[in-house]
Amino acid sequence: MMKINLGQAVSVLANMGVLAGLLLVAIQISQSTEIAKAQLENDYYLADMQLELAMMGDSPAESWVKAVYTPDEIDAHDAAVLDRFFNFGLIQAKRLHQMQQLGLAEDEVLAEKVRYLEWHLGNETGRRWWAHYKSDDPDDEIVQLVDQAMATADYTQNKEFLDALLPVVEG
Repeated sequence: MMKINLGQAVSVLANMGVLAGLLLVAIQISQSTEIAKAQLENDYYLADMQLELAMMGDSPAESWVKAVYTPDEIDAHDAAVLDRFFNFGLIQAKRLHQMQQLGLAEDEVLAEKVRYLEWHLGNETGRRWWAHYKSDDPDDEIVQLVDQAMATADYTQNKEFLDALLPVVEG
């Protein structure tokens, strides 16, 4: 029969404790690395969104109102502003998709953002922009999600909403 003395038992238990501690440290390092990767991904998208906002300039609403009410009067400046405005919404969706892939965003949040893009692009200019954009990368998962939402979009909704806010003119 094999005898284990108290010193050997304590040594074995201490070594097992050290191994368990090292395993926990390895898990913590792995988690910290994943968090850092997620933060870098998020920072990339946030920086991209900041660039889009800067490129829209001080009064993107002027170009957007033209897109809603007089899309045939859009000039090159308006086109550049609107391109960045529409792209901004898409970058938000792509950011949420990436965060979802990393387990940091719920499916519902992405679905809500995709539905919001239907309003974001809810004018004739938005329809034209989307038709061009989706043709560049039709296999992209976000493009497919947005395209499904846009398939039933009402491209008069921006105008109808804004008209509802305007005072009724009697005459």
